[in-house]
Amino acid sequence: MGKTKIILAIACLALGALRGPCAAEELELVSGDRFVLDLRYNTADNFLKTNVYGKFGLDKCYVRPEMAARLKQLAELLGERKLKLLIYDCYRPLDVQRAMWKLVPDPKFVADPKKGSNHNRGVAIDAALAGEDGRALVFPTQFDDFTSRAFHSYTCPAAAPEPCANREILRTLMLKAGLKPLSSEWWHYELPGAKKYPLIERFHAKSK
Repeated sequence: MGKTKIILAIACLALGALRGPCAAEELELVSGDRFVLDLRYNTADNFLKTNVYGKFGLDKCYVRPEMAARLKQLAELLGERKLKLLIYDCYRPLDVQRAMWKLVPDPKFVADPKKGSNHNRGVAIDAALAGEDGRALVFPTQFDDFTSRAFHSYTCPAAAPEPCANREILRTLMLKAGLKPLSSEWWHYELPGAKKYPLIERFHAKSK
């Protein structure tokens, strides 16, 4: 984890009710040689087939300090295994969530912005593993697959065990770093008790 930090002024929401603007709060920029950024919503290579981050200028990975601390632990674990983390998504402003909901207003695929997701709280990441060369390892599905093959309970065929083996390595590393998996998405990890954190409406970068 790099030492770069960004001070962000944010407005917080909880359970759809405005709590009022937060004091200047610190979200950390995720960086370092163990992290490879591949923000899928900053491209058209996602289930929406649309770049929903571009118009909001979101091209970096930000998380709350508590999440950044876990990722710092994770970086050490990755280094021991000569692996890297391929990051697909991090903090997602509610403005982006609304744009996604407008495209696909179905809670089976997109969290209702009135309730938000843990990405909107800055306490969740979507990720896979990559080798030292930065090339993605194989997993049971692609990112944002909505079939049962994306579940942690999915069993790979005996003739092709590698995808599930990589999923279990990712899960083991994330758990050791103190992050919690989502049973239906092998790529999603978050802080325990994620719902206690308020939703972040939007941010404006300030100089520190």
